[in-house]
Amino acid sequence: MRIEVHLDDQKARVYKGDTEIAWSYVATGISKFPTPKGRFKVLEKTADKFSNLYGKIYDADGNCINDDAKVGRDKVPEGGKFVGARMAYWMRVTHDGIGLHVGPIPHPGRPASHGCMRMPREAAQKFFENVK
Repeated sequence: MRIEVHLDDQKARVYKGDTEIAWSYVATGISKFPTPKGRFKVLEKTADKFSNLYGKIYDADGNCINDDAKVGRDKVPEGGKFVGARMAYWMRVTHDGIGLHVGPIPHPGRPASHGCMRMPREAAQKFFENVK
């Protein structure tokens, strides 16, 4: 089993041998946060993962005050909290936090992430279940 991610057309394909068994649109990294190129192995699989770097910041009253927060860049107010972005069906491919997971694809065919490869839930689950 292998996954091929094509940055030019923003698609990922799963192969068993030479046979394609599934494909999906993906949203890879924007130019400021490019998705790395190369051959990678899945280093970690976690069905219900939360980011420890990107997420939302809530104030002490539970109101979301920043929905694109980054740890170390954005301050959490006193009494507030940081909640990491949910990354279901997480498959880590680099040691510095890049992987495939469920996430929004706001403009199919165009990059939109901080470097990860986002997929629709159904596709991410199928990929997750078929790749070691």
